Amino acid sequence: MKRNACALLLVFSGALLGCDEQQYVSPDTVALIVTDDSTNMQRVNRCLFIPVLLGGQVVFRYEVDAQLKALLVITRDDATVSFEPEEAAEPFSVDTDELTEMQQHQADAPPSGYTVELSAGCTPDDDDFR
Repeated sequence: MKRNACALLLVFSGALLGCDEQQYVSPDTVALIVTDDSTNMQRVNRCLFIPVLLGGQVVFRYEVDAQLKALLVITRDDATVSFEPEEAAEPFSVDTDELTEMQQHQADAPPSGYTVELSAGCTPDDDDFR
């Protein structure tokens, strides 16, 4: 009994002494960029956190123009962009493991007249989380 109490006391004291300041982990992010090819203007440029919990999912819907909406679904495993109306383009998906700050992933078949990209390493806007 004394041995268990001593071991427990040792573990707690080590934990208290070993963590002398707060430690923060910065969650990974993903950026969705939709650019109008004719004007080279970004119609959508949003940065969002990738969920850290198993089964976590965030969904955002953005208006690209009056007739086109982009739907971004992010899980721990992947980020998928689809469009409304559905016939505008095929969904575009990237595994979150493949998202790096050094590389942008472009959709192979984006909506006509647009470039669609997913990348990482951005700073999220507070507006998306209110």
